[in-house]
Formats: sequence, structure tokens, C-alpha cells
Amino acid sequence: MQVRTLLPYVAGILMCVLCVNLGFWQLRRAEYKIALQARFDAPSDVIAAREAADLREGHRVALRGQWLASQTVLLDNRVYRERVGFDVLTPLRLAGDAGFVLINRGWIAGSGDRSHLPTAPAPTGEVIVKGLAEAPVTRGFSLGESAEPHVWQRVDLARMATQIGKPVAPLMVLQENAANDGLVRDWPRPDFGVDMHRGYALQWFSFAALSAVLVLWFGWKNVRANFLHAHEVKKDVR
Repeated sequence: MQVRTLLPYVAGILMCVLCVNLGFWQLRRAEYKIALQARFDAPSDVIAAREAADLREGHRVALRGQWLASQTVLLDNRVYRERVGFDVLTPLRLAGDAGFVLINRGWIAGSGDRSHLPTAPAPTGEVIVKGLAEAPVTRGFSLGESAEPHVWQRVDLARMATQIGKPVAPLMVLQENAANDGLVRDWPRPDFGVDMHRGYALQWFSFAALSAVLVLWFGWKNVRANFLHAHEVKKDVR
């Protein structure tokens, strides 16, 4: 069999192997998300995070520090019980200058008048914030950036770091402990996307199976054609 004839079979086998590996990778991601879900659902101790580097996704943490109230931003188009409002994001400077963490302090209703944005003053002095560390959704559909610099359409950690002139932790914290600030902290149960990864795994395994079937089918047809050709040659020789 010529090399040029073998190339499609080699490509098909490589595609099958690649798709199988991608399928198992998606299953590993699903297992990781299952672990995150279990950690979220199970009662867990609150970890005292003294540095921004101590944050772990899916863990509940306690942070001590001071609010950078002047750097508060409003996350636009957040709906709570059919009312449109904002999530209030304020960076927290950890005690001992141990880093900066962006905190989602909670939801506040909008007034319906974009020229009068709601305010949620942050307490002064040292505070303790308890909440869930999560990787924020930083991409998605947007109607365009607001003309108001303190109204954002999506969480942007890099933008916050530029705004305060200091690095910001790669994880955000959803505040869960009560504070006298009028904000609603009724956080929905997060969807860790387990079913999505399983769906992707099924797709990759389907592609792998299709590649294998095609390789076997065309291989069988080629072998059969060669066998019939050889049989015809023998008949002619006779």
C-alpha cells in the first residue's frame, strides 16, 4: 500500500486518539467541578485568608482588612426577584498590606433613573468579610460599556487592578456575613457546569467513534477491493 494511500488512515487514527483524550479531559474537568459542588454544598469551616494567595476556589474564607470605598463599582443589570439593580463591588485591602481582593458585597435596587445611581457606603475602619471565593464570570454578552466609569457591564479584575494601581487576587469573594449596609446577599446556588463538561465529553467520544468507524469502513473497502482485484488477476492468468 502506498504512503499516500495510508495517510487518510493515519489521520483518522490520530483524530480518534485526539478526540478520546479530549473526552477524558472533559470528564476530568467534570470530576473537578463535582468536587467544587460537593465542597459548596457541604458544611465547611471558614478559612482565615491572611493573603490574597490563600484564596481557593469554592472555599469559604474570612478576610480582615479595610474597604477602598472610593473604588466601589456597580455591576449593571443584576436582577433580584424580578427587580433590576446592581451588584456592589468594592476592593478590600487586606490587613498588613497582604494584597487586594475584590468583594461582591451584595445587590442593591436601581431607581430607574440612570442619572441617579444608588449608593452603598462601605463601613470605615477594619472589617471582617466572610464569604465564598469564586472565579468571576469575566466574559459574556454586553450592551456596551456605560458612560459612567463606576458602572461596569461585567467583572474585570484587570481593570480593577489598573484602577487602584495594585494587583488584585484572581478570585472574587461573595460576601455572606451580615453588614449594616442595606445590601441583599441572597446568593443563588452556583452552577459549576458539570453537565456541560459531560456533554462535551460525549461529543468528543462520538467524534472518536465516528473516526474509528470511518477508518474501519474504508479500510475494509480497500482490503475487499484489493482482494477482488487479486482474484480477478488470478482468473485472467488462468
